[in-house]
Amino acid sequence: MKKKIIDTRAELEECVRFLSQQERFSIDLEFDKNRYRYGFNLCLIQIFAGDACLIIDPLAEDIGVEQLFPVIENPAIEKIVYSFGEDLRLLHSLGCFPKNVFDIAIAMRLLNYPPASLASSLLEVLDIEISKSAQKSNWFLRPLSDKQIDYAARDVLYLLDMKDILVKEAEEMGVLDWIDEENAVIDTLNYSDIDNNSYLKEKDKQGLSEFAFHIFKRLLEFREIKAEGLNRPSYQIIDKEYLRELSERPKQIYRFEKIRGIHKRLKNNAFKEELRAKREASEKEAAALNLSQEEDAYKRLSYEEYQKRKATRMLQDDVKKKVFKPIQALIAQNHGEHVVTYILGNRLMEDLALGKLEQLRSYKRVLIERYADELGIDVTPYLG
Repeated sequence: MKKKIIDTRAELEECVRFLSQQERFSIDLEFDKNRYRYGFNLCLIQIFAGDACLIIDPLAEDIGVEQLFPVIENPAIEKIVYSFGEDLRLLHSLGCFPKNVFDIAIAMRLLNYPPASLASSLLEVLDIEISKSAQKSNWFLRPLSDKQIDYAARDVLYLLDMKDILVKEAEEMGVLDWIDEENAVIDTLNYSDIDNNSYLKEKDKQGLSEFAFHIFKRLLEFREIKAEGLNRPSYQIIDKEYLRELSERPKQIYRFEKIRGIHKRLKNNAFKEELRAKREASEKEAAALNLSQEEDAYKRLSYEEYQKRKATRMLQDDVKKKVFKPIQALIAQNHGEHVVTYILGNRLMEDLALGKLEQLRSYKRVLIERYADELGIDVTPYLG
């Protein structure tokens, strides 16, 4: 096996030509998500095909990594991956939509392996032990260390062999169609509209008035602008809890010099005054919008809404207990304790109790109907 660093346009063009001729390859990404820099950033792409491990450096000045996207999107070429969820979100945000993906983590769940990391799965399936010591290293650093290159390569070197072994197991167990159906869903996903830099959560409203929350929101927006400008994660710019305090009590600005969670480049009077001005402007906005200083920003359910939600929950619990829990137990008995929560977990049972079928795969429907028939349970009111 040969490892090759791809960090020039000419090398990437040659790499694309090579991969275009393959029937399949394994792929993995190394990325940074607001750990060392601002945002969700692609730092490395590693691909194994034939006897070559290609370490593609998207941070190299001479590379336009989008040249690789048509190969990743080519449905005629199979891409073998492991637990590709975050990688998929990153690629979608870059405008790349992989097709014909086989996620080994999905296969293992449906073969009743316990949920596990790649390192644990390799040990389980191939009896190969790999180190994960470089997993949280700074992938922006160049040149890459030998340890980082070795780590990145090992994430893809064994995936093709793992896939072959698992497919054989799946054929013997008669569940390959299940795996194929789950993997086919990946082709239909679209995460391009997801905000990967989301900094505000609904729970942030708790304990704040409408008035104070408006100020808090504006201060967090201000922090994001500074974070992007300095290319640093927002949590490194200024402490979020301090901004929360400042949103309620303007005099907290006096504590600015004592706050530890402020980026060293902003620990100055100019930024303090900018922060003060932003807070004052936000307060004026809140006043102009007639936002209440007494009403909570976090809107609790009305009594009627609470009763409706309570009734829905009681219905779901009743249907789960009488209809789907016995079926779940039979699936566990026949297919294993690890696979059952993947096939018929709590969320799906709750959806089915309300007649929501969006997440019901066809193989799951077949299983549920089969075991319902064995148990003498009528599921037609829920499965349609």
